[in-house]
Amino acid sequence: MGIITYQALLSNPDNIRRIDAARREIERAGGRVEIGAPNAVGMVLVLLRLPAEITPDLLLPGIPFYPT
Repeated sequence: MGIITYQALLSNPDNIRRIDAARREIERAGGRVEIGAPNAVGMVLVLLRLPAEITPDLLLPGIPFYPT
């Protein structure tokens, strides 16, 4: 099984905090998180790499991640 990369472009700081708080759980599941710096209009790119059998909704429900 492989790794699937998902991305989200977020502006809500609460979502960024939720992702950061879930970092350990994501890593325990075999995944990785990369949170970028805010761009000029305050949007933050988040990359989430997860094993194929795990989807973002299992770990971070309600945050709009899309496969890259």
